[in-house]
Amino acid sequence: MLIASRTNKGLVRENNEDSILVKPPKLFVIADGMGGHLGGETASSTATAFLSKVDFTGVPEKELLAFLDGCFQNISRKIWQMAQDDVNLQRMGTTLTAVYLVDDERACVAHVGDSRIYLLQTNGLKKITSDHSYVAELVRNKEITPQEAASHQHRNIIMRAVGVEPGVETDLFEFLTVGAKRLLLSSDGLTNMVSEKEIESILQTLELPAAADALMERALAAGGTDNISFIILDLED
Repeated sequence: MLIASRTNKGLVRENNEDSILVKPPKLFVIADGMGGHLGGETASSTATAFLSKVDFTGVPEKELLAFLDGCFQNISRKIWQMAQDDVNLQRMGTTLTAVYLVDDERACVAHVGDSRIYLLQTNGLKKITSDHSYVAELVRNKEITPQEAASHQHRNIIMRAVGVEPGVETDLFEFLTVGAKRLLLSSDGLTNMVSEKEIESILQTLELPAAADALMERALAAGGTDNISFIILDLED
């Protein structure tokens, strides 16, 4: 499997509060921290550091989703307790999106927040996660259009995050990767800057390293207003 990952603090933020974990051949994670300079970086790095040490050996396939949820609950409790113990870390939290590749045809997902997972298929790009954000709720309730959501003044408000409370509600599901060309995990620093149409075109037409470079260049050229992080997996032999 070919893998490319990139992370950049962008052109506006003073530091990078995103964290990524690339642990081939199975585990890939994006975390986008919040809570200020120290808090966001601490929350996201705590989450990915925890998952980097998790041993999936011996976990039955039918229990993988529950196992991932248990990891997310432990991480949320850990981050929440850190915030209780240090006034400088209060109200910190992080999005957390993890993909575990079960085999050549299936993957498991645990997801909290507004980072995203996309599959590039023969018929185009498909988003397979739901955003846990204020504007996403408005769109789902048909109160605003997706086009209005893109420029909404509250588009950065998320409704779920790991570590804000001792526990967290996690989206857990399995999906098929068979027949897909590529998988993309990204923080909203990419998807807020680069349209899905542009992302699809880049992933469809460029070799992996060039595609990763092009996505980062487009996000920065569009303003780079947030930290930008993503992982691309080539799923084809």
